Parts: sequence; C-alpha cells; structure tokens
Amino acid sequence: MSEGEMAASLRSIPFWKRQRYWLEYAGLRSASALVCLLPWGWIGPLASFVGSVFFHFDRHRREVTLANLRAAFGTKFTDSEIRSIGRRSYGVFARTALELLWSPRLSREVLDEIIITEGLDPMPAHGEQKKPALYFCLHAGNFEWLSQITCRHFGNFPVIAQKLKNPLLGPLFDGWRSALGQEIMPQKGAMLRTIRHLKDGGKMGMLIDLNLKPSEGPVVIRCFGHLLTPVTRLPAELALRTGAALVPVECLPQKEGGYRVRYLPELTITPETTPTQIAQACWDALEPGLHIHPELWLWSYKHWRYRPKGDSGRAYPFYAGEYEPFEKLIEKMG
Repeated sequence: MSEGEMAASLRSIPFWKRQRYWLEYAGLRSASALVCLLPWGWIGPLASFVGSVFFHFDRHRREVTLANLRAAFGTKFTDSEIRSIGRRSYGVFARTALELLWSPRLSREVLDEIIITEGLDPMPAHGEQKKPALYFCLHAGNFEWLSQITCRHFGNFPVIAQKLKNPLLGPLFDGWRSALGQEIMPQKGAMLRTIRHLKDGGKMGMLIDLNLKPSEGPVVIRCFGHLLTPVTRLPAELALRTGAALVPVECLPQKEGGYRVRYLPELTITPETTPTQIAQACWDALEPGLHIHPELWLWSYKHWRYRPKGDSGRAYPFYAGEYEPFEKLIEKMG
C-alpha cells in the first residue's frame, strides 16, 4: 500500500478508531524495539514464561485449545497431558511472535547458526533452478520464519502481503516478513502474479490450514480421521495450473535452541488428481508430525466451526455448529 493509499484509508476511518490504530502501531513498534535489545537465545525461555501466563489468564482461548485437543486426539492423552500440550502450544506461538518482532536483527548468518536442515542433501529435483515449487506448511513451529529459511536455500521468492484491518500495521509486518530481502507481493491481483511467477519457474511458500467459509470456495478435507474441515484450495489449483512441485515442510524447535527444518518428499500428483485429493494429501503429509509434536500447532484457533448435520457433536469442539451452506458443500463434494 502506497503512502497516498494509506492516508486515504486512514481518513475513511472514524476518529477514535484511528487513534486506536495509531496506538496499536506505536505499541508494536515499541515492542519490536524492546525485543530487538535481547540476545536471540533469551527469546525461547521468555516465550515459555509468556505462554504460560497467557494460558493461565486467557480463559476463552484456553477452553478452545483444550476442546480442539480433545476433539483431535480423543482419549489418547490424559486431561493433565492435554493441559500440558495446550500450555506448551501457547509457548510455541509466543516464541513465533517474539521472533517475528526480533526480525529486524535477522540475518543469513543468524539463520546459518540456528537452523539444521534435513531433506536437501542431495538436492531434490524441486530445488533445481527454473523448477516451480510450492513449499507448504501448517501454522506450526515458527511458520513466520519458514519462508525466509526456505529462501536461504532456493533464493528469494515473493511474500503475499497480508491485508489487516489496521492499515498502519501492514508495512510493519511486511518489513518483518521480508527481513532478508524478499519481495512483498500486493494482495490485489496476487493470484495472477503468483501463477505467472510459478510458470516462469519461481518458488513460493504457503500455509495449507487456512480455514474458509463455505462461501469462499474451499474444499473439505478430513483431519485426525474424523473432523471435516473447509480449507483453501489455492495450493492445489496452483499446482495443477503451473505444474509446480508440492513440497511439505516442517519447522521443529530444538531443546537446545534453534530449529530443525525438514523438507519432506514431494507429493505425487497427476492432471487427473482433483483439488480435494491434493488438499487432503497435503494435510496427510503433515498431520503425522502433529501426533509426534502436538504442542507445535496453533490449537487456540477455531479450526472446526462447522459440523455435519446428524453428528451428535461429541466428536467436535463445543463451538462447532450445524450450518446449512457447509452441509450443501459436503453434499456437492460427495
């Protein structure tokens, strides 16, 4: 967004809301400045403490977190284990947020020091120059840094700008997410630009667990064996249109600090594979990691807002409800 567009956007916002937006901007700028004063090694312990505090006081999100874990894993874990996983997941997200604020200090040298990479020796076919590839992940581990880590190996690729309610925050997040020089791609017209970029042999990173409303054109996949979820079809459509490789990526925090980034085998798809089958395959490639390290996912988000008619609700979290458009979407997809 240009300065002129931002000024116009701010003028259209009521006065008191505009003041609140300026306070949010100042608060985030100040928080980033403070976090940047810390050595990187301090962020992990600080995040664990901050996550534990928020887990204790954030009653509503805590209940969503625990309900999601029970819905996903059933009786696999005891109640005390469920609470421990939930608390640690808050710490993982706090670490991701604090490290994003620390991004102005991020450098290639820092990444080389804190990252261990698996799956790129020898370099697989998707890593070749002029080979289009989509590297996809979940909201797990440090998903904010994962695109910058991937760019370290395959060269810079565009990052799609996120549209936020507060127009002042967009440039802040864009700067943090492109700390190593990535191009920020405006959200307007991003689909066409992305297709062109991939057809030219470029590479991109994407999140695949973005839940959509039934009206937003999702596909429905099955998570943890029984939970129906409407998710974005974008990675599947891009792969089918451009021939891009689909490569699952995991970002695993290490006890001693740093991350282990795993590039899993490229998915096998054909022109006959449907977007739904591709979306399901993407999820199936990464779900096993959540069974091993369940604390890494963003459990505080309402992943399962809709449940099918006739379901007793026992398999779904308390906030899930029947929704006619979701039912029609399920029927349409068979």
